Amino acid sequence: MEAEFEAAVEDRRPFQFALGCLFVAWREIGKHSEGRLILASYALALGLLIPMATLQFQQAVGFLSSADGPPFVIPSSGDGPNLYLIWSQNRAIPILLITWLLLGMAHLCLAWMLVEGDWPRIVKCGTLIGAAMITLSLFMGVLMLDLSSLGVPIAELVIEFVAVVAISRWHIRISSDASSELLAR
Repeated sequence: MEAEFEAAVEDRRPFQFALGCLFVAWREIGKHSEGRLILASYALALGLLIPMATLQFQQAVGFLSSADGPPFVIPSSGDGPNLYLIWSQNRAIPILLITWLLLGMAHLCLAWMLVEGDWPRIVKCGTLIGAAMITLSLFMGVLMLDLSSLGVPIAELVIEFVAVVAISRWHIRISSDASSELLAR
């Protein structure tokens, strides 16, 4: 490979040589199970985890913007505002904001760890995300807030959990196949 690169440099075409190598690598990556696992990990990180983090950050920004009125929708708004409840809800804004931001950052970290294949940290980060989502739903329920805003994040969290478990099983299967091949040698 180095000799071919040297020949490409002498012909003043190193960039074309590098592009050719890149195209060959892309063509070959799908032919191996490790390559398909890497592509699936990147697809999950870029296609689900990072958009999920964006959704969490969007929820946090929604708490910060006061142009739309109060950041909460009270389920029984036809009864009129309860001053004690509004006071409690307004005091809860920083905690809810921190929780939404924590969820967004945790999803970004989970995407990074998934691409790196750091499975012990993936488990810890997934546990943190699950605990934060449960805490957020309980806290919003206690404050008598509209929980319909949690429907999409919870559904995506379930999809995310199933996808990460599927990728981890795939990783385990590939690792066991590779170790059995090494033992056979």
